[in-house]
Amino acid sequence: MRTWVPVSAGTQVEPRSGAGHHAPGPETLSTMSQPERVRREILQRSDLVKPLPEVAVKVLGLLNDPKCDPIELERHLLHEPLLVARLLGLVNSPFYGLSRPVKTVREAIMVMGFRGLRSLVLTSSAAKIMDRDFRWYGHDHKGLWKHAVCVAAAARTLARIAHADGETREEAFVAGLLHDIGKMMLASYLTQPRRNPAVAPQETCEEEAALIGLDHTEAGALVAAKWGLTEAIQETLKAHHGGTPPRPFERLVAMVRLADAQAHHRGIGYVAGCAPVVVFDPEDVARLGIVEADWPGVRAELDESMRAGLESFTE
Repeated sequence: MRTWVPVSAGTQVEPRSGAGHHAPGPETLSTMSQPERVRREILQRSDLVKPLPEVAVKVLGLLNDPKCDPIELERHLLHEPLLVARLLGLVNSPFYGLSRPVKTVREAIMVMGFRGLRSLVLTSSAAKIMDRDFRWYGHDHKGLWKHAVCVAAAARTLARIAHADGETREEAFVAGLLHDIGKMMLASYLTQPRRNPAVAPQETCEEEAALIGLDHTEAGALVAAKWGLTEAIQETLKAHHGGTPPRPFERLVAMVRLADAQAHHRGIGYVAGCAPVVVFDPEDVARLGIVEADWPGVRAELDESMRAGLESFTE
């Protein structure tokens, strides 16, 4: 019996605002459809994209400097006790499997590395932003956050299995963590009762677009751009529910899409019976160099990484 389930065909919603477009006059607004009016409002409301905390902006800026000094990093991190607690808790968790405890921030930075610290800073920031009501999508309390952590951990595992370098592994983690961040922008507009969230992910995107003019994949790319994240992450967020991924980023997209599907299979973060339909694309599996016979074993590894991720990143 084959494991594969084909991805639903769907049309990616492309941004329609930008250069060459002008603010509509009163007559144009009056003739716009409701979804288009809502879309315009969302794109013009900068408050819908929550800014990263000041300490996160500063630390990420330091990490982007090739001459970054761990002492300077430590100085800024010490102003954020909760982040320090999470840093020390993570490096001393089974996730890292060290033989002796790490007690200082500086040592924790050296153990985790700059890439890992970047992911941790974004993780801590995203945890606060995702703590809201996402019931329209079928998520339970803190469900979007739990789902995001599962996808992040599984995407990084897939990157390791695909023999990706360290930078790509952390990029896969961040893209997995933030893949549904666009829901943050749309949730307050989705007030109509939903008949059934347990549908293929592309159907959810189509429903979002029909109701409010854009879907959470496009919205997620806007958030990633606002936060100054890489083009690879922006494009992965935009393509994580189907379609042909941009060629330079197709492996990263495949990692996130397969991790997302496995997380849907486990149903963590969803009300019972409300998890989306599981969609595995065999082309994504092939992009990572995984043969069909090995796929069941890979899925078992993903389950284990999700379990470890939930233990390490959720309270």
